[in-house]
This record gives sequence, structure tokens and C-alpha cells, in this order.
Amino acid sequence: MSKQTFVMTPKNYPRPLEVPHAKVMVSGEPAIGSELFLKEGSRGSTSPRHRRPSERAATKTFSKMIHRLKEDVRSWYQLHRRNDTTNVLVWTIYLQLMLMAVLLILLPFDTVQVAGRYRLIKPLNFSMSMAMYLATVVILLDYLRASMWWKKVISWGVSICILTAITCITMQAMRGTTSHFNNSTPFDSTVSSLMDIVDPLNSAFVLVLLIFALQSRYNVSRSSQLGIVFGILVFLAGSVIGGVMVAHGQSVVGVAPGGPGLPVVNWSTTGGDFRVAHFLGIHALQILPIAGWLVDRLEGLPRRAKPTAVVAVSAGYVLLMGIVFLQAMNGVPLVRM
Repeated sequence: MSKQTFVMTPKNYPRPLEVPHAKVMVSGEPAIGSELFLKEGSRGSTSPRHRRPSERAATKTFSKMIHRLKEDVRSWYQLHRRNDTTNVLVWTIYLQLMLMAVLLILLPFDTVQVAGRYRLIKPLNFSMSMAMYLATVVILLDYLRASMWWKKVISWGVSICILTAITCITMQAMRGTTSHFNNSTPFDSTVSSLMDIVDPLNSAFVLVLLIFALQSRYNVSRSSQLGIVFGILVFLAGSVIGGVMVAHGQSVVGVAPGGPGLPVVNWSTTGGDFRVAHFLGIHALQILPIAGWLVDRLEGLPRRAKPTAVVAVSAGYVLLMGIVFLQAMNGVPLVRM
């Protein structure tokens, strides 16, 4: 009598795996790789999309940068919580954001135009720009290795200058007149002169930050340190362009003020306009330090080459700023319309 094997399996035993196809990748050489797609019986799912090595590397690099950004934000926040010298700057930022919200609510009902645009647009633009500037100063002071006295002096000085400037700009806008280069009445002349005082005074506090940066007093990497140095230098150059506008008596060249301009920013489209170079200079305080931070996180770039990359980016930015400044000096608009 022959023996037979008897096998019992549970009803829920998984279906056997089928091998629909196997793919071997060759290119005239011995096989360099293979893919095997399996599915469970007839219910198997389709094969996963194959990603090229470059796609996987790019996705991995981007994910690592996002992860490091989160870590940097978390470490900065912990550092900021231990530093109470910038509280006045933070409250000034809140005031700017509140003003922005009010102006945005009132803007659809604005019917008065000043210098070719609705009067509330100018204080709205300035409050947004000033909030960014204040936030930048907060971060710089948090990473600054200096005495608490210096941090408090800079915090209070910058806050007073910014609050004075935005008050003048908003007040004059509500009155239906301009805040800069306005000598039509003794009161308007006083307001304009006050702004001509607080703007260079604010730049003096930024100059102190530059001195600390040149001494490498910020607790950041070398690339970020260079970004801060160049950002502050270009910011001060933008402030000097603001002084050129004051000396010139207006921001445009070759045309009368209040002519056709670009939407929102109102940069002249018929003549030269110093405000373009001034804008680039002022916001270099955010752009170049961020560029230094990004360069520092490029893993494919050798460490010795990172400072050179920051210098190159900064040089390109300065070149762009110089071009638009010379363009304005010659009465050529950024965009002719």
C-alpha cells in the first residue's frame, strides 16, 4: 500500500505569489540591475513606479533641507524664548500687522488718490516692509553675542524709529497728502523733516549691527555670517539712495512726480525712479542672509567653496542694484509702458 502526504491549510491562508514578469536591465554590458514585480494572486496591485536615481536624490535632498529648516526654526525659537531684550521689537511687529489688517479692510472703500494711486496703498506697503525688517532685526539680535545693554538699545532705538515713520506715513495718507518731499505747508514740512531724521537714525542702529557682524559676533556658520555682512552693507547702501532721493527732492528723474507707475509699488513707467534700487537695497537685509543660509545647507558644495558662493551671489545682487540705480540716474524707467 503506497503512502501519500496529507496537508491541511487554513482557509485564510494567503494566496501564493505569482511572478507576472521579471525585467533585467542591460546596456550591452553584463546586467547592472533587475526588478522583480510580485503580486498576490489575481488581486495583486500594479508595479510601483520606478524612480531614477537623480529623482530619488533630489527628493531626498529636498526632504533633508526641509527637515533642517524645521530644526533651525525650532532651535531659534528656543533661543528667542530665553532672550527678553527683543520684546519691544516683537510688540512693534504686532502693531504693524494690526495696521496692515485695518488697511486691508479699508482699502476696498478707499476713493482718494494721492500721487497716482489710492492713498492707503502706501502705508500698507510700508507696514508690510517694516514688519519684515523688524522680524529680521529680532533674529539678528537673538543670534548676536553681545551684552544685554547693546541689545536693548538697538531694540528700543529701531522700534521708536519705525513707529515714528509709520505714524507719519499713515497720518499723511489719511489726510490725503504725501509724507515724503512735502513742503506745501509748515505742518507737512515738519512731518517730512521728522522722517528725514528717523530714517538715518535707524540706519545708525543697523550700522552697529554691521560692526558686530564684521567682528563675527553672530552665532551662525561662516556662510551665514557673510550673508549677514553683505546684507547689512547693501541695506546701508539702499539707505544712502534714500538720502539721494531727499537731496534730489523727489524719487523720479526726468518726469514730474505722480505720473504713470507700476501697480502697487507705483514705480514710474515713463522716467527714472530711485525707488527700485532703494527697494533692492532695503530688502537685501533679508535676501542675502537667507542666501547665505541656503548655501550653507548645500551638501554637494565643498565647505571651502561655500563662502565664495555667498560672495558671488552678493556680488550679483550688488551688480543688479547698481544697474537699476544708473538706469534711474539716466531717466530710464524699469519698465516702459
